[in-house]
Amino acid sequence: MNNLKQPHSEEAEDKLIASCLLDGDTGVYDTVSRTVSHEDFYTLRGKLFFHALGELASAGEPINEVSIAERLKMLGGLDEVGGMAGIYAVMDKALTSTQAEYYAGIVDEKSRLRSLIRSCRVAMDESQLETMNYDHIRSTLEAEIIAKPSRLHDKSSISNSAKEIMAEIKAMQDGTYEADVVKTHLGLLDDQLGNGGIAAGEVLTLAAPTSCGKSALALYIASQSVVKDGHACGIFSLEMPQKQLTNRLLQTISGVNMRNIREGTATDDQVNRVNQSINDLDTKYPIVTSHSVRSADDLVSQTRQFVRNKGVKLVIIDYLQLIPFNSNKMSKNEGIADISHKVKQMALDLNIAVILLAQVNREGAKRGPLELYDLKDSGDIENDADVVLLMYPSKGSVEDSKDQDHKGSFTSLNYKLAKNREGERGIGSFFKFYHCVGRFE
Repeated sequence: MNNLKQPHSEEAEDKLIASCLLDGDTGVYDTVSRTVSHEDFYTLRGKLFFHALGELASAGEPINEVSIAERLKMLGGLDEVGGMAGIYAVMDKALTSTQAEYYAGIVDEKSRLRSLIRSCRVAMDESQLETMNYDHIRSTLEAEIIAKPSRLHDKSSISNSAKEIMAEIKAMQDGTYEADVVKTHLGLLDDQLGNGGIAAGEVLTLAAPTSCGKSALALYIASQSVVKDGHACGIFSLEMPQKQLTNRLLQTISGVNMRNIREGTATDDQVNRVNQSINDLDTKYPIVTSHSVRSADDLVSQTRQFVRNKGVKLVIIDYLQLIPFNSNKMSKNEGIADISHKVKQMALDLNIAVILLAQVNREGAKRGPLELYDLKDSGDIENDADVVLLMYPSKGSVEDSKDQDHKGSFTSLNYKLAKNREGERGIGSFFKFYHCVGRFE
């Protein structure tokens, strides 16, 4: 396999360079540089020429044989391209600049094929040496393959979005419009969110001190989305095994404290509701879970499978700081930032809603009302999120915030939309968290 000829086209590379030099300005380069970079060239000559073109364009300098020669000399590459004779030889290979994008497409395609070969070779070597397990090799290979999106899916033109908006306006006028959102079914919260829920492609970051019920709130939203709207849901629960998670979902969906079942104090009606909920979870409600991820890339890979195989519309990640990263190459802040970026990109690429749970720092947990700067480990968590929902006990501590009404015991929790990209920020209200059944109002 190592003796196979690497895909490349010296003709396309030379003609692309020549096309960029033909008009004497950066216009052609600016167009094709959206498709290729100097690293996509196979020949050293091509890499040096395109690198020099990029530096000239960045500096706003004219592009001609003199400027390119001076720039190549600064890069130590003038002799490598054959001096001035080599520059003139390349310039003679293009008659018009109009075919530049065609040649850029060829260079890009060959570069992708070489990249694919490299990734597959590494995966094959790791498989043969058994240095990594299957899941790690698969997720790494998949992440590398999709790292460079296909040119066939270029969405730079705004016309597609304009057409979609036009269709939505028409649907609004005739009463058939349905927003592509995942509703929380917490009435006031949905009203406060700009899209009437968590829109496809959005990340809602939910942060709260320990024992305030942030995991329970995420599971409640998931259960409501599945039961009331039929949305398939994927849950990454990195602290809770599947059986315990299922037990909590049963409690939330049925509205029955599972302790009553265990202690034999449940009424016949409660037992029937639990049995019906078990049957629905088994046959009706589309929920899939994962309880282990090796990296952010692995999480994205698993999510992609959830979407492809189960049609998942909502993903819950419990929680951000538990996702592993390479601590040998990145600090904790850098690692958390990298994970946050990948989660946001995942939401956009897969067109899903994401609820990302996150920790708050010790000072915020002690202080009470939370602020954005209380998000733990990285400011990029705030930057990547579309919505940041901060939740904390209404009376300073969980114990002091406990109360009771005709529905049972609850904890009063204040919340604030500290970031709300499509709605008003800084607004909030409170939840009643009925912790015995995992429900919120």
